[in-house]
Amino acid sequence: MADTPSLGIVWVTGASSGIGAAIARRLAEERYTVVASARRAHLLRRLAGSIPHIYPLPCDCSDPEAVAEVSTEILHRFGTIDALVHCVGNALFKPFVQTTPAEFESLLQANVYSLFLCLRAVLPAMIERKSGVILYISSVAALKAFAFSSIYGGLKAAAAHMLRALREELRSQGIKVVNLHVGATDTPVWHGALRRRWRHRMLQAEDVAETACALLRLTAQPRLLPEELVLRPQLGDLP
Repeated sequence: MADTPSLGIVWVTGASSGIGAAIARRLAEERYTVVASARRAHLLRRLAGSIPHIYPLPCDCSDPEAVAEVSTEILHRFGTIDALVHCVGNALFKPFVQTTPAEFESLLQANVYSLFLCLRAVLPAMIERKSGVILYISSVAALKAFAFSSIYGGLKAAAAHMLRALREELRSQGIKVVNLHVGATDTPVWHGALRRRWRHRMLQAEDVAETACALLRLTAQPRLLPEELVLRPQLGDLP
């Protein structure tokens, strides 16, 4: 087993770019051991080459076999998964009636099914040792309705509520489940002119990473659980 810092082993999914990459980098700076997963292996290798304590393990988190294989590899290599930080997700902003079944299925896979699979992979060992943290990077769209976000917002709300129920199921077993609902953030999920127009008032991925790191530090205190946190830009949601 590799030498690990005392802060523990964290599996960060969706870590190839944007918020996920920023969280992986920040946690490694804090001397967590970070296992970074995403589909784009070349970006994971680049991330791992930029800072110590990041170990790239490519994974399509919507593929049951891939998730099982990677989670097993982490347990074999490091002995435990102390925390799952799930950043996998995708967004689509368009009128409901123009959304195709294929687009709906893609959003469902990215925003709900991947979370389900990763939870099933990490929870048995956490339950056995009565310790662990689940940190889900959600969206303010899970809490507030936005036009042209009916599918995205609905699926984010479903995922967040699944975790709320799971929190009640697992809190007596020492497992902490946290939703971090993030407002508009300057990442590639925003395309072209829209991103250029509003970038000046968006959060940066590093803001979210700093907050995620602070939440993980809080979960180390046995008496408290930061259940839900909303992180918005100072000027609020985009108009």
